[in-house]
Amino acid sequence: MNYKVLALLFFFFSLNLISQEKVTLEYSNVSLSEVFKDLEEKFKIKFSYNSELVNNRIINLKRQDYLLEDILLTLEEKVAISFKKVSKRYYTAKSKVLRITDTQQLQEILIKEYLTTGISKKNEDASISLMPKKLGILPGLTEPDVLQSIQLLPGVQSPTETASGLFIRGGTPDQNLILWDGIKMYHSGHFFGTISAFNPYITDEIKLYKSGTKAKYGNRISGVIDITSDNYIPQKIEGGAGINMTHADVFLKAPLNDKVAFILSGRRSITDMFNTETFKNLSQRVFQETKISDGNKVFEDDEVLTTNDLFNFKDFTFKAVVKPNENNEISISNLFTNNKLDYGFLIEEFDEASSDKLEITNQGSSFNWNHKYNNALSHDFNAYYSKFDLEYVGSNNITNEFSDELKKQNTIDDFGLSFDTNLVLRESASIGLGYQFSSNKVNYGLSFMDSESPEENFDESNESTNNAHAVYFDYKYNKSNKWLINAGLRANYFSVIDRIYVEPRVQVETRLSSSLKYRVSVENLHQAVSQVVEFNTQEFGLEDQIWVLSDDEEIPVLSSTQFTSGFLFNKKGWNIDLEAYYKKVRGLTSFTLGFEVANDFFSKGESDVFGLDLLVKKKIQNYRTWLSYSFINNDFTFDNINSGNEFSGNSDITHHFTWSHTYEWNQFNISLGWNIRTGIPYTKGVGIIDTPEGSVIEYDVINDSRLPDYHRLDVSTTYEFNVSKNENWKGKIGFSLLNIYNKNNLLSRTYESRQDSNGDIVLREINKSSIGLTPNLIFRIEF
Repeated sequence: MNYKVLALLFFFFSLNLISQEKVTLEYSNVSLSEVFKDLEEKFKIKFSYNSELVNNRIINLKRQDYLLEDILLTLEEKVAISFKKVSKRYYTAKSKVLRITDTQQLQEILIKEYLTTGISKKNEDASISLMPKKLGILPGLTEPDVLQSIQLLPGVQSPTETASGLFIRGGTPDQNLILWDGIKMYHSGHFFGTISAFNPYITDEIKLYKSGTKAKYGNRISGVIDITSDNYIPQKIEGGAGINMTHADVFLKAPLNDKVAFILSGRRSITDMFNTETFKNLSQRVFQETKISDGNKVFEDDEVLTTNDLFNFKDFTFKAVVKPNENNEISISNLFTNNKLDYGFLIEEFDEASSDKLEITNQGSSFNWNHKYNNALSHDFNAYYSKFDLEYVGSNNITNEFSDELKKQNTIDDFGLSFDTNLVLRESASIGLGYQFSSNKVNYGLSFMDSESPEENFDESNESTNNAHAVYFDYKYNKSNKWLINAGLRANYFSVIDRIYVEPRVQVETRLSSSLKYRVSVENLHQAVSQVVEFNTQEFGLEDQIWVLSDDEEIPVLSSTQFTSGFLFNKKGWNIDLEAYYKKVRGLTSFTLGFEVANDFFSKGESDVFGLDLLVKKKIQNYRTWLSYSFINNDFTFDNINSGNEFSGNSDITHHFTWSHTYEWNQFNISLGWNIRTGIPYTKGVGIIDTPEGSVIEYDVINDSRLPDYHRLDVSTTYEFNVSKNENWKGKIGFSLLNIYNKNNLLSRTYESRQDSNGDIVLREINKSSIGLTPNLIFRIEF
C-alpha cells in the first residue's frame, strides 16, 4: 500500500500545474476607487459596489508577492469593507455595519489565518470563524466537512472518532447548541455521526464559541456552533456536483433577477449501490460489537443468513434570498436530513429470524429578516421550526414458538422566534437588546412485547412541553483599540419547572502591545433539554440516547459557570494562542451519563473541569505547520457513586496533541497530520457474582483504569484544474488516507455476562476499535 501512495503522490506532483498569480503593490495616498480599478486590471476581476463606498477613502499599502485573497483581507482590515466572492471573476464590496450581534472589524491584532486559510479568530468576540469555500486543505479531509474541520481546534475532541460527537471543553455533544440558519439541530450527523449532516458547498460560515458566548445564545451549557448558508444573489447560475466513496452531492444557485435568488442542494449516500472500501471500514467501526455485526448469533458457530441489508442517508436544502434594497435582507431556509437502516437475519437451523429497523429525521424551516434603519440602528427577526424524529423497531421470533418486539420513539417539535435590535451609540460603544421565545414538545415512548413472558411486557411513554421566554442585553465598548469590553445579561424562564434563571456574561480584552493581547471572560449558562442513556435497546448497540426535558427531580436543569483567561500573540508569521479555563457543571445524573456500575442507579452529581488550550502556528510562504495541545482534568462527583468521592469523567482525555502540516504548490495541496491523545477512562470488570436476583458483574473502582494511548497519522491531497478554456468550469480531484500505519486504537471497553457453550455464566470483555487504514477519493465539477 505504501508504494501505491507514493506513486499517487508522484502522479500529482507530475501534473502540469498552473501557478497562482501574485503581484507587487505600492499605494501611497491612493483613493479606494483607484485601488479597485488597479486590482480589476491586475487580476482580471470585477468589483460591484455602491459609489458611496469609495468616497473619501485613501489607501496606503506596500506589499510584495501578494495573492488576491491576501489583498482583500488587508483591505477589509484597513477600511472596514466586506468582500464576497460571487463567481470566478465577480466580487461584491459592502461597508460593514457596526452591530452588536454581528462581526465588527477592529484595527488591532487580527488572526486571519488561525490554522489555515478560511479559519480566522474574531476580534470582536471569542469566536472562531470557518468559511468552507476558503478553507485550506486539512489532514485526512478531501472535502471541508463542517463538523470534522472543527476537531482540529484545541479544546474540541471526539473520543468516538465521529464528526457529530463533539466534546467541547469537557461538555457532551448534547450540551452544544448547533444552529443552521437559525434552526436548532437535534441530530447533526449521517451514518451514526461519521459524516456531518450539513452540505459544505452551500455553507457560508461556521462560528464556533468555546467560551465568551454572546447573550443571544441560550439553553445550552457547552459550545455554540452557528452555521449560516450562502446568503448572496449571484449574477449568473452557479452550480456543482461531486462524488466520493460514501456519497454524492449536487448544488445550484440561481438568480431570478438582481434582487431574488434560489439556492438548492442535495446529498445522498451511494453505499447501497456501491460497496466501497471506505464504507466497509466505516461500517466495521460503527457496527462492531452490535447486533448487526454478529447477525444476532447465540453461539459462535451459528450460521446466519442476511435477509435484509439496507442503509442510506440523505439531506436536502432549499433557500430563497430576497434583497429588495440596501436596507433589507430576507431569507427563507429549509433543511431535511434522513438516515434509514433496515437489517434482517435468519438462523436457518433454528428458524430464528430477527429484524432491526431504524429511521432518524431532522428537518426544519426558518425565516430571517434584517432591516437597517440607518447606519446606527438595525434589527433582526428570526422565526424557525425544527422537528426531530427517531423510530426504532427490533424483533425476534421462532415460528410457532415465540416472538418479541421492542419499539422506541423519540420526537421533538421545536418552534421559536427572536427579535434583536442593534444600536451604535458612538464610535466606541454599541448596545443590543433582544427577546426570544421557544416551545419544545418532547415525546418519548418505549414498549416491549414478549409472547413467552407476558409479565415482562411494558409500554411506557412521556410527553412534556417547555415554553421558554428570554430577554437579553448586550453592551460593547471599544476604547482607542486598547480596551474591548463585552457585557451581557440574559434572563430565561422555563415553564416546565416554572423558574427564572439569570445569566451574566462578561468578556474583557486589552492590547498589551502591537502583537500581544490578553483576554478574560466569565459566563453562566443553563439548559433544560438534554439526552439520557437508556439500556433497553443496548442489544441493538446503536442510538441508545434519547432527548428529554428537565423535571427538576430525576432530570434537573443543567447549569455551567465558566471562567477563561488567556493570551494571543501574532507576529512575523507566528501565531500563539494560550487559554486556561475552569468550568463547573451542576445537574448531572446517572441517567444522563449512563453509568452501568452504580449501586444506586439514580444519582445526582456535578463535574469540575480545568483545562488548558495551546495553539502554536508558523507560516512560511505556502507552508503552514501548527501544534495544538489540550490539557483537561474532568472530575465527577456523585452522591451515591464511588462513596461520594471524585473520579475521572467518562470522556476525560487528559492530554491531546496534534501536529499538522499543509503545503500549497500552484493548484496542488497536501496535508499531513498526526493525532495522539490519552486513552479515556473505563471501569474494569473483575468477575461474576451470584445474587438472589441472578448473576451480576462485579466491577473495580469506577473509571479507575484507562485505555491505551491513541495515535493516528492522516494524509490528504487535492488538485484543482480548469475544465473549460474560459475557466468558467472548474474541476477537483482528491485522495486521502486515514490511519496510515493502520494502528488498532481502542475507543471503549465494557463488559457483559454471557452463557458459554457449557452453560456457565462468564465475563466477556467488549472492546470497540477505531477505524483502520481507510482510503477515500473525490471528484468534483463546479461552474
